[in-house]
Amino acid sequence: MMSGRQRSEQASWALALAVFLSLTSSASAQAAVAAIPPAGAEIVSWSLWLQSVVNLMKVVELSAFTFSAYQFWAGRRERIVADTAAALRAVIDSNYQAWQVINSAQGKGGSGGRVEALGDLLRNGVSLAGINLDQAWLERVDLPNATLIRCSLRQAKLTGANLAGANLEGADLRDADLIGANLSNAYLRGANLTNARLSASTLNGADLMDVIGWRELGSISHADIEGVRNTPTGFIAHALDQGAVNVQNDGVQPGDEQGFSREFRVV
Repeated sequence: MMSGRQRSEQASWALALAVFLSLTSSASAQAAVAAIPPAGAEIVSWSLWLQSVVNLMKVVELSAFTFSAYQFWAGRRERIVADTAAALRAVIDSNYQAWQVINSAQGKGGSGGRVEALGDLLRNGVSLAGINLDQAWLERVDLPNATLIRCSLRQAKLTGANLAGANLEGADLRDADLIGANLSNAYLRGANLTNARLSASTLNGADLMDVIGWRELGSISHADIEGVRNTPTGFIAHALDQGAVNVQNDGVQPGDEQGFSREFRVV
């Protein structure tokens, strides 16, 4: 990459060349003036001198423009590197601020800005594995496909949360409020659901291998269990007995807002 000193030397050479060309042109003009009679030679000489000055200025302007264009072209890589570094710094700062919000509100009730902070971390591709969100108010938090392995969500308020496709392996969901939450295709292997409320939630396609505490669920009425995978023996029968539904078999169409509202009011 060219240094500033090398660029300055190039600029000096360009200016010297411009002056040389101008002087050469001026010398040729003076030779022509020598052949003119003395009476008009002085006037012609002044005209030629002014013309030479104008030509010199044009050459200098062109040289300056060319050098500026070259500087802009030569510095493009430096600008790209600087812009990339600035974008990375902005992401790091955003993540740091988000973690500050989450950690400062740990163990406290209410949202405390955690809904927005969690969304920022998810957008930045940050893993939320092992995070502690006990008793947090996270109503309607949007965390699809989030990595929440072994996170703690005890007594968390997750009403209407979007956790579709989230990895909740080994998560502690004891006493969590998951009413109306979207857990479709979520990975819940080994998660603890003791006293969790899953009424009107969507569990279709969720992986429930080795799930803990499913017999002690707080509620699961009107939850959609269509296509649940790797369920413990007796889970489906128990869930249906507690009021869960299989959308495909029961004739309730996905997205049926009227049906959902009616079921939700029953919860």
